[in-house]
Amino acid sequence: MKNISSNEKLLVTLPLSLTITKGLSDPHRIKILDLLYHRELSVTEVMVRLKKSNCKIAITTLRHHMNVLKKNGLIRISKTKEVKGTLVKYYKSTLKPLFFDNLFFDTIISDNIKIINSLFPKFHKIINELFNNEQNLISNLSKSKTICKICKINHHAEFLLFLIFGVVIAKVLNKLLKTKIV
Repeated sequence: MKNISSNEKLLVTLPLSLTITKGLSDPHRIKILDLLYHRELSVTEVMVRLKKSNCKIAITTLRHHMNVLKKNGLIRISKTKEVKGTLVKYYKSTLKPLFFDNLFFDTIISDNIKIINSLFPKFHKIINELFNNEQNLISNLSKSKTICKICKINHHAEFLLFLIFGVVIAKVLNKLLKTKIV
Protein backbone atom coordinates (compact mmCIF):
# COMPACT_ATOMS: atom_id res chain seq x y z
CA MET A 1 0.00 0.00 0.00
CA LYS A 2 1.37 3.44 -0.92
CA ASN A 3 2.46 5.75 1.88
CA ILE A 4 1.56 9.40 1.75
CA SER A 5 4.55 11.74 1.69
CA SER A 6 4.54 14.94 3.68
CA ASN A 7 4.84 16.92 0.41
CA GLU A 8 1.85 15.24 -1.21
CA LYS A 9 -1.43 17.14 -1.07
CA LEU A 10 -4.01 14.98 0.69
CA LEU A 11 -7.62 15.41 -0.28
CA VAL A 12 -9.57 15.89 2.93
CA THR A 13 -13.27 15.22 2.56
CA LEU A 14 -15.56 16.99 4.98
CA PRO A 15 -19.16 15.87 4.79
CA LEU A 16 -21.09 19.11 5.27
CA SER A 17 -24.64 19.85 4.30
CA LEU A 18 -25.69 23.34 3.30
CA THR A 19 -27.83 23.55 6.45
CA ILE A 20 -24.83 22.74 8.67
CA THR A 21 -22.58 25.27 6.95
CA LYS A 22 -25.29 27.92 7.21
CA GLY A 23 -25.71 27.13 10.89
CA LEU A 24 -21.96 27.39 11.50
CA SER A 25 -21.35 30.46 9.34
CA ASP A 26 -21.15 32.84 12.31
CA PRO A 27 -18.63 32.68 15.21
CA HIS A 28 -21.42 33.44 17.71
CA ARG A 29 -23.32 30.37 16.57
CA ILE A 30 -20.24 28.22 17.02
CA LYS A 31 -19.85 29.49 20.60
CA ILE A 32 -23.56 28.92 21.29
CA LEU A 33 -23.33 25.41 19.87
CA ASP A 34 -20.34 24.66 22.09
CA LEU A 35 -22.15 25.97 25.19
CA LEU A 36 -25.22 23.88 24.41
CA TYR A 37 -23.17 20.74 23.90
CA HIS A 38 -21.95 20.88 27.48
CA ARG A 39 -25.32 21.52 29.14
CA GLU A 40 -28.97 22.36 28.56
CA LEU A 41 -29.48 26.10 28.75
CA SER A 42 -32.27 28.61 28.29
CA VAL A 43 -31.76 31.66 26.08
CA THR A 44 -31.19 33.77 29.22
CA GLU A 45 -28.56 31.33 30.52
CA VAL A 46 -26.82 31.31 27.12
CA MET A 47 -26.77 35.12 27.25
CA VAL A 48 -25.18 35.11 30.72
CA ARG A 49 -22.48 32.63 29.64
CA LEU A 50 -21.73 34.58 26.47
CA LYS A 51 -21.29 37.79 28.49
CA LYS A 52 -18.95 35.97 30.91
CA SER A 53 -16.79 34.98 27.94
CA ASN A 54 -16.64 38.63 26.76
CA CYS A 55 -18.99 38.00 23.86
CA LYS A 56 -21.04 41.15 23.33
CA ILE A 57 -24.36 40.31 21.69
CA ALA A 58 -27.87 41.73 21.92
CA ILE A 59 -30.67 39.43 23.09
CA THR A 60 -32.51 39.85 19.78
CA THR A 61 -29.35 38.81 17.90
CA LEU A 62 -28.92 35.84 20.23
CA ARG A 63 -32.52 34.77 19.58
CA HIS A 64 -31.87 35.07 15.83
CA HIS A 65 -28.76 32.87 16.09
CA MET A 66 -30.64 30.33 18.22
CA ASN A 67 -33.42 30.22 15.60
CA VAL A 68 -30.90 29.66 12.78
CA LEU A 69 -29.24 26.84 14.75
CA LYS A 70 -32.62 25.29 15.53
CA LYS A 71 -33.93 25.66 11.97
CA ASN A 72 -30.80 23.94 10.64
CA GLY A 73 -31.05 21.05 13.10
CA LEU A 74 -27.94 21.90 15.12
CA ILE A 75 -29.81 22.48 18.39
CA ARG A 76 -33.15 21.29 19.71
CA ILE A 77 -35.49 22.08 22.57
CA SER A 78 -34.60 19.50 25.21
CA LYS A 79 -37.17 20.46 27.84
CA THR A 80 -39.57 23.16 28.89
CA LYS A 81 -40.20 24.43 32.39
CA GLU A 82 -42.73 26.82 33.84
CA VAL A 83 -40.96 29.57 35.79
CA LYS A 84 -43.10 32.24 37.47
CA GLY A 85 -45.94 31.64 35.04
CA THR A 86 -43.71 31.77 31.95
CA LEU A 87 -42.75 28.79 29.82
CA VAL A 88 -38.93 28.60 29.56
CA LYS A 89 -37.38 26.51 26.78
CA TYR A 90 -34.06 24.75 27.34
CA TYR A 91 -31.86 23.89 24.38
CA LYS A 92 -29.25 21.22 23.71
CA SER A 93 -26.79 20.71 20.86
CA THR A 94 -27.53 17.85 18.47
CA LEU A 95 -23.83 17.34 17.74
CA LYS A 96 -20.47 17.59 19.46
CA PRO A 97 -18.46 20.45 18.00
CA LEU A 98 -14.67 20.11 17.87
CA PHE A 99 -13.36 23.52 16.85
CA PHE A 100 -9.78 24.70 16.88
CA ASP A 101 -8.54 28.05 15.69
CA ASN A 102 -5.43 28.44 13.53
CA LEU A 103 -5.10 24.80 12.49
CA PHE A 104 -4.61 24.04 8.84
CA PHE A 105 -5.08 20.64 7.21
CA ASP A 106 -1.71 20.80 5.43
CA THR A 107 0.08 21.40 8.73
CA ILE A 108 -1.86 18.70 10.57
CA ILE A 109 -1.10 16.19 7.81
CA SER A 110 2.60 17.00 7.48
CA ASP A 111 3.05 17.03 11.28
CA ASN A 112 1.36 13.63 11.61
CA ILE A 113 2.37 11.87 8.40
CA LYS A 114 3.95 8.91 10.23
CA ILE A 115 0.73 8.26 12.14
CA ILE A 116 -1.35 8.63 8.97
CA ASN A 117 0.90 6.20 7.08
CA SER A 118 0.77 3.74 9.97
CA LEU A 119 -3.02 3.84 10.32
CA PHE A 120 -3.93 3.93 6.62
CA PRO A 121 -3.36 0.21 5.84
CA LYS A 122 -5.17 -0.84 9.03
CA PHE A 123 -8.18 1.36 8.30
CA HIS A 124 -8.15 0.28 4.64
CA LYS A 125 -8.34 -3.38 5.67
CA ILE A 126 -11.15 -2.78 8.18
CA ILE A 127 -13.22 -0.61 5.86
CA ASN A 128 -12.70 -3.01 2.96
CA GLU A 129 -14.01 -5.85 5.16
CA LEU A 130 -16.98 -3.68 6.17
CA PHE A 131 -17.79 -2.99 2.52
CA ASN A 132 -17.64 -6.70 1.74
CA ASN A 133 -19.62 -7.79 4.82
CA GLU A 134 -22.21 -5.01 4.73
CA GLN A 135 -22.84 -5.05 0.98
CA ASN A 136 -26.63 -4.71 1.42
CA LEU A 137 -26.27 -1.59 3.55
CA ILE A 138 -23.73 -0.03 1.22
CA SER A 139 -25.75 -0.80 -1.93
CA ASN A 140 -28.87 0.74 -0.36
CA LEU A 141 -26.94 3.98 0.20
CA SER A 142 -25.85 3.98 -3.46
CA LYS A 143 -29.44 3.85 -4.76
CA SER A 144 -30.08 7.49 -3.92
CA LYS A 145 -30.79 9.73 -6.89
CA THR A 146 -30.06 12.92 -4.93
CA ILE A 147 -28.01 15.39 -6.96
CA CYS A 148 -25.76 17.92 -5.18
CA LYS A 149 -27.11 21.45 -5.66
CA ILE A 150 -23.59 22.87 -5.80
CA CYS A 151 -21.64 20.61 -8.14
CA LYS A 152 -24.55 18.76 -9.81
CA ILE A 153 -23.00 15.34 -9.06
CA ASN A 154 -24.66 12.42 -7.30
CA HIS A 155 -22.31 11.81 -4.38
CA HIS A 156 -25.02 11.27 -1.80
CA ALA A 157 -23.75 7.75 -0.96
CA GLU A 158 -20.23 9.08 -0.34
CA PHE A 159 -21.67 11.86 1.85
CA LEU A 160 -23.76 9.40 3.86
CA LEU A 161 -20.86 6.98 4.32
CA PHE A 162 -18.55 9.74 5.56
CA LEU A 163 -21.24 10.95 7.92
CA ILE A 164 -22.08 7.46 9.19
CA PHE A 165 -18.41 6.49 9.59
CA GLY A 166 -17.75 9.81 11.32
CA VAL A 167 -20.52 9.18 13.83
CA VAL A 168 -19.36 5.60 14.43
CA ILE A 169 -15.72 6.67 14.87
CA ALA A 170 -16.78 9.50 17.21
CA LYS A 171 -18.79 7.04 19.33
CA VAL A 172 -15.85 4.60 19.48
CA LEU A 173 -13.37 7.37 20.34
CA ASN A 174 -15.66 8.80 23.04
CA LYS A 175 -16.00 5.35 24.62
CA LEU A 176 -12.27 4.66 24.42
CA LEU A 177 -11.28 8.08 25.74
CA LYS A 178 -13.66 7.74 28.69
CA THR A 179 -12.13 4.40 29.65
CA LYS A 180 -8.47 5.25 28.90
CA ILE A 181 -8.24 8.76 30.38
CA VAL A 182 -8.18 9.05 34.14
